[in-house]
Amino acid sequence: MFYKAIEIKQLLLNNSQVKKNYMSLLDNPQSNGVANSFKKKTFLPSIDTGSTDVESAELIRFEEKKEKYTWAHPDEICFAISADHYVKSLIKCGKEKKWMCRHCTLKELLVLLPTDNFIRLNKFYLLNRNHFSHINENEKILYFNDGFSILVPHGISPYLRQLLKSTYT
Repeated sequence: MFYKAIEIKQLLLNNSQVKKNYMSLLDNPQSNGVANSFKKKTFLPSIDTGSTDVESAELIRFEEKKEKYTWAHPDEICFAISADHYVKSLIKCGKEKKWMCRHCTLKELLVLLPTDNFIRLNKFYLLNRNHFSHINENEKILYFNDGFSILVPHGISPYLRQLLKSTYT
């Protein structure tokens, strides 16, 4: 399911509640600069979905290519690597895996994900334990259930290595 950011903004503005909130913010000078951010088009209004539980998180948007977005369910995320304020994620798409980006930090992404499935290995890596198979400590390689592997040159704490070993032994 692909949507461009412009299409999403149009969908949001077509919602009558969002329109009413948008107009009231523009008319209210006491809005502490929120109206100015609307005018600059740097802020998109949020729609109340009725639930803020992490468990109910449906889809997370990733950029596959420039201006081409993919929405992924948290269970489809296998692994993530931090790169400044971007996160490069390995997403399972059917039988294949694709690398996709998201403009956020690992900490911000971790908030969107279910805590029981994901583990932060260090300041660079995030791992979905449901896709994890085993780790080769000598060669610093993580293996996934389908045989896919990733080189992890940055150190992982002995405690986390032991925790990962206990999941597959």
